[in-house]
Order: sequence, then C-alpha cells, then structure tokens
Amino acid sequence: SLMAASILKGLSFPPLVSSAELNATSGKVVDAKNCTVEILSAKDGGLSFSRRDGALPFFPTDAVSILQWTPILEELNDYRLKVTGLAAGKYEVRAGGKKIAELTSDRLAEGVNLASAALGGGPIAEQVQAVRTAVENKNRYHHDSIFRGMVLFGTPDWIYSIVPREEFEAKKQAIIKERHAHLAGMDALVAKACEMKANTFDIVPMK
Repeated sequence: SLMAASILKGLSFPPLVSSAELNATSGKVVDAKNCTVEILSAKDGGLSFSRRDGALPFFPTDAVSILQWTPILEELNDYRLKVTGLAAGKYEVRAGGKKIAELTSDRLAEGVNLASAALGGGPIAEQVQAVRTAVENKNRYHHDSIFRGMVLFGTPDWIYSIVPREEFEAKKQAIIKERHAHLAGMDALVAKACEMKANTFDIVPMK
C-alpha cells in the first residue's frame, strides 16, 4: 500500500474526489466540483442538501496500519465540504440520516475533508464496500476459473488418449465461452455497484 501511494503521488494522481461549497444564509450552492448539489432546505439554523458525486473516496480498512507512515487517506481522498453562513456553534453532519461528524461552524466555514468520516459509516461507506466486494469477487473468479483454471495449466498429452483431441478441444472452448460469459456478468455487477447516487446530507445544530 505504501508503494502504491508513492506511485500514485509520482503520477500526480488527482487528490480531489469532489468538493461542495454552500451558503446557509442565502440557501445557495456557491461552488461544486465533480458533484451535483441541490439545496433541499435552509431553515431552523441548519441546512439539508442532496449531493451526487462523480467519484467515491476509498481506503481499505484492513490497511489502516500504514496511516502511521503516510497520510494517504487525507492526501489522496479529498472529499470536501464547505458551509458558510451558519450561526456560531457546533453541528452534526449527517449522510443518509446517519451522523458521520461533529464540526463547529468555524471548521465548516473553513472547509473540511469528510473522507474519513464518510468512510466510517453511512451510504457512502456502504457503496464503497459494495464496489470493493464486487471487484474482489470478479478478480477471484478471473484468477480461479480463467487464469488458473484455463491459462496457467496446459492440456497434458495423456488426456487425448482418453478423450479424442477434437472432442476435448470442443468441450474446452465451450467451457471457456461459458466462463467468459459469467465474467461479463460479474463486470456488470461491478458497473452497477459503481453507479453514483444522490445522498442527502443534513447540517444540524447541536443543542
């Protein structure tokens, strides 16, 4: 993971996932990068909005030990939110109705990277996990049933003493076709998991 982080940095990998800047006083979207934002309500001292991102933040939880050596989660996952015009105080940030952070109005006005908070739970974390699962399932199938099962090992000559070559090769090609068709279906599952959805965010004043 450290090597991958170094390679991505060397390739000038864009750190921005998406960024949204909102004004609670005017109830308007000031700026949005790689996301579509719509204000749902600006009342009762808080703010609700719909945010459809063009990308997802990502960091595997099983690699958390490397964070002591490099701030890769923050450096390569800039999932930014900036909210100005809030009354002084502390606020809950909720995604899909789930609390993901507690932030002051000053911190929100400065702008904050919500990558860690969003990956800790809620709809974004759930979609990231769904994407990872779909990709890992596809990769495992490709390795076990296509690469290892059909490519890595050749056909020993003694097989042809049991099954005629033409018959064996015909069956082999049918199996290859069937497995590639199944792989295409798994590709479709990955694509479906990656479909970006609008999530509702709430900025709620804390009592």
